[in-house]
Amino acid sequence: MTQSYPPAWTSLRYPWVRAELQDYLAELSNPVETAKWLKPDPQGLVIGIEQQFHFLFDDHDFDAGEIGYSLFDEAEVAAIAAVKEAMQAIHRTNKTGDDFYFLDHPLWPSVANAAAMALILLNARGVVSE
Repeated sequence: MTQSYPPAWTSLRYPWVRAELQDYLAELSNPVETAKWLKPDPQGLVIGIEQQFHFLFDDHDFDAGEIGYSLFDEAEVAAIAAVKEAMQAIHRTNKTGDDFYFLDHPLWPSVANAAAMALILLNARGVVSE
């Protein structure tokens, strides 16, 4: 499957990172998708909160330095920062928490809501798959 990007994305150096970020935000904000974290993946894929942390914290910063690379402006930086802050709030309560711990945590709705809001903002300049 090839991916094409909207004309507005031509100014981004790494549009594929933006597309992947949208996928992660969609997963975080969708309870049907996060419920899959609690069951073994039939395709043997690694899914769950650990992958989310790895992408959002280890692989990328998604700070102001990402403007022009995978993000367009400070509003997008702030939206992703809100997602990361919500995730960190849960992580601080139990650094070794598993998927169930995160999904069952009283602060989980703040993660899902922040991810949904960030996704809406990023989707305003959506990606088209072919």
